[in-house]
Amino acid sequence: MSKLKGGISMRKHVKSLICVSLAAALLAGCGSGAGTGTSDTSTTPDTSAVSDSSAAGGTDDAAADTGETAALKITRPLYFGDVSDHPDLKEEWPKVMEEKFGFPFEINALPRNEYIQKINLTITSGEATGLIGMFGIGDVKMLMEQGAIEPLDEYLQENEVWNSLPEKMQNMFKIDGKVWAIPAGYQEAMFTRTIRKDWLDNLGLEAPETLDDFYEVSRQFTFNDPDQNGVDDTYGVTASGTWNLQDIFQAFGARLNKDGEGSITYDPNDNAYVDSMLKPEMIEALTYLNKMYEEGILDPELFTNKGSNMREKFWSAKYGSTFYWIGFSEESRPYIEKIEPDAAYVEVPYLEGNISENINHVWFNTIPYVLVKGTQDGDKMVNQFVDVFLGDRDGHLAGAYGIEGKTYRVEDNILYTMIDPETETPYKPPSIVTLIPELSQDLTIAVDGKTEEELAEMGALSEFKHNLIQSGLDSGKAYSLSEASSIPLSPTYSLVEGDIKAAYDTCVSSAITGSVPVEEAVAKYREEVKKLGGQQILDESNEVFGFTGTTTY
Repeated sequence: MSKLKGGISMRKHVKSLICVSLAAALLAGCGSGAGTGTSDTSTTPDTSAVSDSSAAGGTDDAAADTGETAALKITRPLYFGDVSDHPDLKEEWPKVMEEKFGFPFEINALPRNEYIQKINLTITSGEATGLIGMFGIGDVKMLMEQGAIEPLDEYLQENEVWNSLPEKMQNMFKIDGKVWAIPAGYQEAMFTRTIRKDWLDNLGLEAPETLDDFYEVSRQFTFNDPDQNGVDDTYGVTASGTWNLQDIFQAFGARLNKDGEGSITYDPNDNAYVDSMLKPEMIEALTYLNKMYEEGILDPELFTNKGSNMREKFWSAKYGSTFYWIGFSEESRPYIEKIEPDAAYVEVPYLEGNISENINHVWFNTIPYVLVKGTQDGDKMVNQFVDVFLGDRDGHLAGAYGIEGKTYRVEDNILYTMIDPETETPYKPPSIVTLIPELSQDLTIAVDGKTEEELAEMGALSEFKHNLIQSGLDSGKAYSLSEASSIPLSPTYSLVEGDIKAAYDTCVSSAITGSVPVEEAVAKYREEVKKLGGQQILDESNEVFGFTGTTTY
């Protein structure tokens, strides 16, 4: 049965695997665009402004007058859940930490809703003090430009723990040559294309390595009955906007931003901020995708799908591939196997096309902690934070998972998050930090109650993810995308970001669906973004890091 034009058918071992589900509450909730632009987002009810466990701020004059040890003051969201969750743990954890490390800990937990606005108000009013957890490099730069925070280089230069950390960690929040924030750990993250391996086997195909291979595999997945049910009811590819098509753009050399939702981004092959929409390779990429759409190979609803729709469609066992978080094959298994018990998968991290180096990006999820300018004993707080949470194993695990013996336990190199007897669910972590390999690489992270077989599967998946990422970095096919180069650090961009996003969305959707010819859609985008200050955005972003621009409007 043929497909109609327009895409409508006639019938149509870093062994911290599960830490993602725990520390991801911090990262997914806080990361600026860390997921899709079309995915579902959930918010936490805005309850009270401050937890009962600490005061809102102020200087520590009393400590200075009496000779008492100054407290390590930390402000952040999601401390053992939202501000109303687990008041007993919020009160107990600082006491446990003080007993172990010999100085007070004060945690000021603000609700996640409107967190940045509340932080700005406390800083402006002079109430804020100590270390404050922010959401990303953009927020750090904003506070830097306001003169609200201090550079940390002088405080850290003699810190042995800091100097022993990987350079990529030390440089995550370096702006204009200075360190403006401490990263609260880091977690490797990468996308891969999850493909139905049983469909490949049924059709006598190999996993695709190139753009040409991928087109052919996707075409046969669409038209050659890959599930062998005798019905024309399959598509080659599902997606939620261009977020799940990043590997295709990357293979052409028309790189998108790390969220796959815009074309203004850092390009390692240019070593500069570029607008990929100014490159001829973007015309090639959109033409390729338009062909797949018009032939009915692409999900015809890709521009109305949310992230949840994309996942559900893939789990329906009617779509052959999607581009999503590494390990998505394992997440998909229990859903698809209900429909097709013999389903199998392969994950392809790179498609080669115009480029064969720096194809896919590995980025490091983290939260930056900044130091409010004028904080008394700020130098001590900075070093205490680094020493306890990034240099001491017990402190690191406590900062990530809470109170040993109550919210987590370690046994035979397995860290178990314990079950809250009241809710019968795993305890929510304090999320002061996220795990770093230097202090957790030997651990498998699991929820209490897992069987030995389940633990083995988790360890194997964790090892697979780590090895795949490392092999990509070693071979040059993957590159590390630092937090500091992931978004345009441009005052102009912050003013027109929404308009540029709208221009991008209109361009790619009209070009891919064929409602507007590809070259015409791209030309319109270029004209609109030029008027919005596109050149100034690139110039400002490149100036921050001393890059030389390679694209012009």
